[in-house]
Amino acid sequence: MNIATSAGIALSVLALTIAVGPVETWKDAQQQAAVRVPSAVLERYVGEYVSQDGTVSFKVVVEGATLFQEGSGRRTAYAPLSETLFMWGPVFTAEFVIDQAGGVTHILSNGTGIENRFRRKGSPPEPPATSAAVAAAVRVPRPVLERYVGVYEFVPGQMSRTDLRIFVRLEGDTLIREGAGPTSILTPISETQFKVGSTSAMVEFMVDEFGVMQVLGSGFQQSLARLTSKR
Repeated sequence: MNIATSAGIALSVLALTIAVGPVETWKDAQQQAAVRVPSAVLERYVGEYVSQDGTVSFKVVVEGATLFQEGSGRRTAYAPLSETLFMWGPVFTAEFVIDQAGGVTHILSNGTGIENRFRRKGSPPEPPATSAAVAAAVRVPRPVLERYVGVYEFVPGQMSRTDLRIFVRLEGDTLIREGAGPTSILTPISETQFKVGSTSAMVEFMVDEFGVMQVLGSGFQQSLARLTSKR
């Protein structure tokens, strides 16, 4: 990983740390969480996590029935959405993934295809990325792909910024997504669903009487963007 990437991850995590308040800020969110995760499950995630380039680290601890992240002088609670997926502040989700080797990876996402991945110290080496998604990829007719090309604007009310755009272009028979995150290849899983780059994020294109809508994420982390021009 190059210096620019390392700095980007560090700045990104620093920005997230600044963005969230102290633990008291999220007590209401925790109390409202519909899911109660057994302490035995939370204990699986305890440990020290390090970014892929080793520049950023934090600890995950359990206190009572609550999971916390500790780092940079702050302690932030995770509000459970399921036994593996948690809200981390008002915008970000944190997912804990346990692989076949027993290693644990913490995936922090903001719902727009940007992910930061942290491996727990002491975990076995991460297995090579599977090609299951690629193997499952289908061939989408070019006219269908061309329908998705253009400039997308986020539906108002989802975020404070109004200048973010998503650009989708076609190179050969491959869709490329730019803006609101790194440039990513969209690998088709169906004619409407695509895997975003090497992340675990998925994007879906929905066509209705108003045109094309790009849907990224789900639940709290769902982002909607409408195709506004074909460039």
